[in-house]
Amino acid sequence: MLDLLKVQAKKAAELVEKSSFVRVFTHFDADGISAGAIIAKSLLRFGKPFHVRFLKGLNQKVEYDSDELVILADMGSGYPDVVSQIDADVIIIDHHTVVGKIEPMRNLAHINPHLAGLDGTYELSASGTAYVFANALGNNVDLSPIAIVGAIGDKQKLIGGNAEILKEGVVNGFIEEKNGLNLYSGKLREVLMYSLEPFLDFYGKENELDEFLSKIKIDGDKEIDELSKEETSTLANAIVLRLLKIGAYEGVIDEFVGKRLIFKKELISNAVMMTDVVNYCGRAAEMSIGLAVCLRDKNYLEKALEIWRKFRIEILEQIQQWRNEVKEGFCIRYLVMENAPSTSPIASTLSRYIYSDKPLIVVNVKNGKAKVSARSTTKIAEKIDLAEVMRLAAEKVGGRGGGHKVAAGANINPESVEEFLKEVDRLCCMQS
Repeated sequence: MLDLLKVQAKKAAELVEKSSFVRVFTHFDADGISAGAIIAKSLLRFGKPFHVRFLKGLNQKVEYDSDELVILADMGSGYPDVVSQIDADVIIIDHHTVVGKIEPMRNLAHINPHLAGLDGTYELSASGTAYVFANALGNNVDLSPIAIVGAIGDKQKLIGGNAEILKEGVVNGFIEEKNGLNLYSGKLREVLMYSLEPFLDFYGKENELDEFLSKIKIDGDKEIDELSKEETSTLANAIVLRLLKIGAYEGVIDEFVGKRLIFKKELISNAVMMTDVVNYCGRAAEMSIGLAVCLRDKNYLEKALEIWRKFRIEILEQIQQWRNEVKEGFCIRYLVMENAPSTSPIASTLSRYIYSDKPLIVVNVKNGKAKVSARSTTKIAEKIDLAEVMRLAAEKVGGRGGGHKVAAGANINPESVEEFLKEVDRLCCMQS
């Protein structure tokens, strides 16, 4: 299944071998950080000097020397004009929709599941693509859990290439599959209160949580990993009912009920919890700490957990503040915020759990810029391609956009927000 990717990965490995220094540029979310960690560890083992830098996207400057090898991870496939201007050998390790034609100034290896018959939206993330690259450099199967972190972080399914990587991790003893619930580890009351995936809407509602626990007759101080099979089943049923009550997209139920993944060698064994810790480090602009966790550096674990605890509360409070400000267009829902700490987590949570019937467009105007996060569900994505909508609408107002069918984004000028939203609504109506 990954054979076509391996051909490009081999070409990329040859570029690494002949290079003297590697500049790695990667995205700042869970997928980008885990991809960066996989690339870094594989280059370290290969004996190649390198430097990793995190970018919000290729709208930021890529700095390099012409005799260096440039690796773009979790970015590049949608920016052919930018890549075509890089006067160095380039490796793209991405899973976003390929846009246009790259005309490289020097050698180019383009590793992307979309170019190999795989769906980069659901079947293979950037970290999974980086894993294929890493194993072209040497035996790096122990990095399979880190590849899964990126897949979970990007809300992918464990099918296709992800399933193949998961299988390698299980067979080689780095990942264990268990029946259960994909929830954080910890005391039940705290897990339910602060959970964002799934979002249970218990934060600030202690009385509702007490009533919930009383009905299912499970002690809230009990460790969730120590629940019996009967208690786990009771809890699962109660959570499903609550999700349906708050209007969640049915697809999220499949994500947290069934198989749970245990990482045998990582600093955080709970796969969902590790993914969120890494993701929140990125959102808090502490990408290097998230990277260190992926590289199994124990010195940064407590700091990473501290960031995770603080950031999830911040997101929960932001959701409370903005959830009632969501407006409805003809074929979309939209929210315009000012100076919010983050955009993507709010968009993801609201679109999956509160407003799951239409695409949700969240705009955050901050520091003279407008950042857009667009989210929908797999059901909506059967008709509406948000990556295409973001690209076209952003271009119309002089910005740039792209991404995936279910999760896309754009950067536009603040004065263009109203015009942009109207164009997004029009394009979504045309596709629906």
